[in-house]
Amino acid sequence: MMYKPFITVSIKTFNEAECIEKTIDSIRSQIAEYPHKIIVADSLSTDNTQQLASDKGVMVVSLTEPADRCCGVGHQLGYLHSEGEFILLMDGDMELEPGFIDRAVAFLQENPGYAGVAGTVEMDDASNYEFTSRKQRINKIYPLGDCDHLGGGGLYRLSAIADIGYLTNRSLHAYEEAELGIRLLTAGYKLHRLNVPYFRHTSYTMPTFKMLRYRWKSGFHQAPGELLRSAWGKPWFRDALMLVKNEVIFASYILIVLIAFFTFDVSLIDIALLPLLAFILLKTIRNRSLKNGLNSVINLAVLSAGLVKGLFHPLRDPRVPPGNKVIREQGE
Repeated sequence: MMYKPFITVSIKTFNEAECIEKTIDSIRSQIAEYPHKIIVADSLSTDNTQQLASDKGVMVVSLTEPADRCCGVGHQLGYLHSEGEFILLMDGDMELEPGFIDRAVAFLQENPGYAGVAGTVEMDDASNYEFTSRKQRINKIYPLGDCDHLGGGGLYRLSAIADIGYLTNRSLHAYEEAELGIRLLTAGYKLHRLNVPYFRHTSYTMPTFKMLRYRWKSGFHQAPGELLRSAWGKPWFRDALMLVKNEVIFASYILIVLIAFFTFDVSLIDIALLPLLAFILLKTIRNRSLKNGLNSVINLAVLSAGLVKGLFHPLRDPRVPPGNKVIREQGE
């Protein structure tokens, strides 16, 4: 018979007032039979996320410096206040699906060589290119079976995280779960995605180009470069490089195009632009839309530019805790 381990739940938030109550309720309804601790790890929200979470009776911890905000810092903040055997990672715009916890706990108890397990993901209808593309590639982003990382979060063994030193890299503006995965695999652990629903996700409703501007301003697009810089000299650098190979290839190609333009040789410029035109055509055919084909190229171009920016972005030691404070203890 499966025993009931103590589970910490880390919910990372930044301005999640619209969804945070539903997120907490969905978790509580599935985890009530387990000894547990629910932590809302907040990146100094400017709305009433912290108050809404506090009113729900969960533990609320917050960054103290706005400059520390990024995707990678949230769950690391939750991890610093975690306890027990497992930690479940959720975002403040997700709802936990019924049955996942029991299946995930059973899998980890039966398979001690696995550090983490996740499940399938359900997304709502997207209103911009980024999330439309993500929904189209959902089976590639969240592949079933053994995998190299658990995008979207998962249930992790806390002892495995202790072995590798930290949960998520506080300097990364994205790819934090991928970086976690490659470190765990390098340490000899395995990861798995079950064919069982894990969470439902609420997409951003911003228009495509407003979303691009928001991502650039928030630092999201510089994450490929940050990932490579953080992995430099580490055993997992090659794995990190493979994760962002498309951005690396495209950034290298754009450099070649720029060099061609500076030659002022029209024939050379035409030759340099041919791969770009072929790429746009291919994406248009695959997406069955010229607009989406162009959006795909623009998105990749922005990510490639962000990669270069991220390579020069200063990084913090991921093992050093960010400035934080406890807003509310659980059950107060």
